[in-house]
Amino acid sequence: MTDLYAFTKPGDPARSIIVLNVHPSFRLDSPEPTTKEPFAPGALYEFKIDTDGNAVADLAYSVQFASSEDGKQTATVRCVQGEGAAGVGDEGEVFVEEAPVSVGREAIVTKAGDYRFFLRLAERSVLFRRKRQFQSHAVHRDDFFKDKNVCSIVIELPNSALGNNEMGIWARTVDKTSDGWIQPTAVEDQCRRSSS
Repeated sequence: MTDLYAFTKPGDPARSIIVLNVHPSFRLDSPEPTTKEPFAPGALYEFKIDTDGNAVADLAYSVQFASSEDGKQTATVRCVQGEGAAGVGDEGEVFVEEAPVSVGREAIVTKAGDYRFFLRLAERSVLFRRKRQFQSHAVHRDDFFKDKNVCSIVIELPNSALGNNEMGIWARTVDKTSDGWIQPTAVEDQCRRSSS
């Protein structure tokens, strides 16, 4: 995991966007790619959301990827509400199946009811160049991130799905093993926002 973002949709204060970036294409300890495919097939990428302030998830969105014979990936997105949201597993209401992963220049957005999903191998350098331009109003010639990418999972949802209270959000990735679902690292990104 590299980043977790949660913010109000620009131009539409009744909606929010949550973003999880994973699988950076570059590691400091190896020049090799970090993954053969944009997303790990079979693993779960989870957004956990606490809507009542007790630091226990009341809502979870999980995304699970599959590979196809032509090398393209698709995803299934599920939602779990209530006590089950605090657990782990590939259960829950299926929001969308076989959502395509964007790997080229074309952005493929999958819609399901009030939700929009965007799954993509994304160029990370764009984010850093824009941040630097805002900070220093200058473009830097030596851009470390110019050939680095991350894989992004983006969910746009109505604020009504998040409740009316202050909420907490964190994300994690889990892999299925013979011992069940395990979290590959102990690091969880966390961020808090107050709903208005």
